[in-house]
Amino acid sequence: MSNGSERLARVLLKARPTLTQLSDRFAPPWPQGLELYLDKVDVATEEACDEIAERIHSYDLPADFPIVVEGPIRSLDNEYVDLSACTPASRELVHRLGRVAVAIGAEAVNMHAIMPRFTLTDDDWTHRQKHFDACMEFIEFYVDALGSMGVTPIIENVPPVLRMRESAYLYTPLGMAPEDVAWFVERAPGLMVTLDVSHAQLYVNARGMAERGEGDPEVEPLMRYLRHLPTIESVETFIDVLGPSIFEAHISNASGLLGEGARYGEGDIDMERVISRLARIARYLITETLEPDNDRAVYMREAQLGMTAVIERLQGGSLHHPDPLPDGEGASQR
Repeated sequence: MSNGSERLARVLLKARPTLTQLSDRFAPPWPQGLELYLDKVDVATEEACDEIAERIHSYDLPADFPIVVEGPIRSLDNEYVDLSACTPASRELVHRLGRVAVAIGAEAVNMHAIMPRFTLTDDDWTHRQKHFDACMEFIEFYVDALGSMGVTPIIENVPPVLRMRESAYLYTPLGMAPEDVAWFVERAPGLMVTLDVSHAQLYVNARGMAERGEGDPEVEPLMRYLRHLPTIESVETFIDVLGPSIFEAHISNASGLLGEGARYGEGDIDMERVISRLARIARYLITETLEPDNDRAVYMREAQLGMTAVIERLQGGSLHHPDPLPDGEGASQR
């Protein structure tokens, strides 16, 4: 048990920067911060970026209210973000994400460790090292550009089947295994990690399926690729490998191969055990359960309460609850 003085993670809610979602998140039970997912449309123009900043500044948020920005899955040219493609569009995207982060006082920007593919081939394994090397131009640009703005650059592990918020079925030759993410961190000083525990559990499940020869024929190329990678027993291996480089964690449960973003207590992850470890390592734990209605954080609030209960137990019941946001009902708007 904690001695009460140990610094433990804070619990943040996830939102798009829409008026409806912000109003919902800035309401009881109070979040300790916010992660803003910025879709391509949110940063499509400089004017759109300015509108986000104005919207956030219209709320009287506490001075120590942390914010993190997550980048979109499509770049400004409408192509999927691909770490191996350091294009003018992807560079401009990084600049805009950084400028929004600075304007709203966000500490960090998160992007996915991904090279999207519609299938995986034997050549992808043969040329795996070349894939990693091809990503370093973007990674170095990403780290340098954000670092020069005083913003922490983060990359996030991805699941074996990438739904891309579009019900798509894509794959990636890198970014699934903890060792993949560690490879980038070791070569890019200043780069940190978002550990998505749902993505991690789906990878654990898929690697087990590959070992057992399971899976439908359409995912056999994925299974064949996964058999080359190290066996893995649990999500906790990600924590073991990535350790102090974990800046934050995205929290939702998972099951099977596609069951991403499940409710806090419904899935294959022992949340009590995992959150107890992550609370001592990560700065922030972000609720990222999938909602029936994205404008209402019902399952995210459930996860928020679940994680808060774990942290309170670690603190021996002495966790300091943040004061209500101004006005007693939610964050007041000027």
